[in-house]
Amino acid sequence: MPPLPALSDAQRERLKLYCQLAPGHVLSTSAHTARDIHLRKHSHYAGDLLRCLYPRFLDRRFMKEFGDVNWVPAAPMFVKSRPISADNHNAVLLPLDVRRHMCFPRDPFSFETKYPCMVWRGAGYQPHRQLFLQQASGLSCCDAGDPGLPVDHVHYRPWLSIHQQLRFKYIISVEGNDVATNLKWIMHSNSLCLMPRPRFETWFLESRLVAGVHYAELSDDFSNLQDLFEHYEQHPAQALAIIHQAQAYTRQFLDTSADNLLAQHVCQAYFEAHVDAPTE
Repeated sequence: MPPLPALSDAQRERLKLYCQLAPGHVLSTSAHTARDIHLRKHSHYAGDLLRCLYPRFLDRRFMKEFGDVNWVPAAPMFVKSRPISADNHNAVLLPLDVRRHMCFPRDPFSFETKYPCMVWRGAGYQPHRQLFLQQASGLSCCDAGDPGLPVDHVHYRPWLSIHQQLRFKYIISVEGNDVATNLKWIMHSNSLCLMPRPRFETWFLESRLVAGVHYAELSDDFSNLQDLFEHYEQHPAQALAIIHQAQAYTRQFLDTSADNLLAQHVCQAYFEAHVDAPTE
């Protein structure tokens, strides 16, 4: 099989971040091959992983962990997400569950014509999201709530589609079990993303995002919600500058063919870092 097409300089920089393995890892004899993956289980993850492996790596053995990975695995494996840390090398990122996480709808509304208000919708059962809802409660400038709660609950708000949320100038992103699903489409939009500094990353490389450049930074306890809103209402040019930088960042993920090629290079780097264990 011919070698993979070469990557651009920017893609090579991303490759170094996705797969940071040093050579010499020994794969367990219990590692999988692509033929062990069942599409009926974890169908989105399985289909995306097979797309990354096809056609040249179908018989190579590997380790993988599907779902929300918010820890660093003990052995090198393919994951959708990982903690942002200096020792996360065993978590090798691939574009998994892309239908949910790499969503970039078109925003038909200009920033100037949007509602001057902050918005958030999501499940609020994690302690940090409960803290956020408590801080947002009672703020007239913030329409935030959990549509899954009983309608008489203080933190209940009706469900809003992405299109409806795009009517707001400021959209809040709060991590859940790992990354915040809404971050990518917010940054692609004409709204300003408000969020705390991210703790986890995916194929989107959230670790490369800079506060004040790509998003407006909320404090970890969300106590500056109103202050941040008032600041950008008084300084719309600053908000627009951040929005434009966020949009520029998302553009590198819009070419699915280029990203598929990069994912195959990640797989190749993973396999090149391994040697097979002796057959018992």
